[in-house]
Amino acid sequence: MEKTYPFSRRRVHDIDFYRNHLFCLMCDMESGEIPMDKKQYDWIYDMYYGPLEDLSNAIYGSRNPYVVYLTGKQIGLAKQIVVWASERRASSLVEAGKLEYLQYC
Repeated sequence: MEKTYPFSRRRVHDIDFYRNHLFCLMCDMESGEIPMDKKQYDWIYDMYYGPLEDLSNAIYGSRNPYVVYLTGKQIGLAKQIVVWASERRASSLVEAGKLEYLQYC
C-alpha cells in the first residue's frame, strides 16, 4: 500500500483556482484569444486531464470534510498549486495597490 499524507480541505479552492486557470488558457488558445503554443497546450492538456484530474478526484472522493489523504505525487502537486495560488493572489493585490490585504494570501 502506498504511503499517504494529510492535506487540508480548506485549500481545495486553490486546486479549483488552478484547474480553472488551465482550462481558461486552453480555451483562449483554442479560440485564438491568445496565440496557440502547441507545446504549452499539450502540457496543459496532459496536466489537466492527468495528474490534476487524479488530484481532484482524490480530494472530492474523500468523505472526510477536513482532511484528505494524498499520495506523495499528489501532495507534491497540491503543495505547488497552493504556493502558485498564493503568489498569484499576492501579485494581484500588489498590482492593485491593496497591500493591506497581503496577509490573507
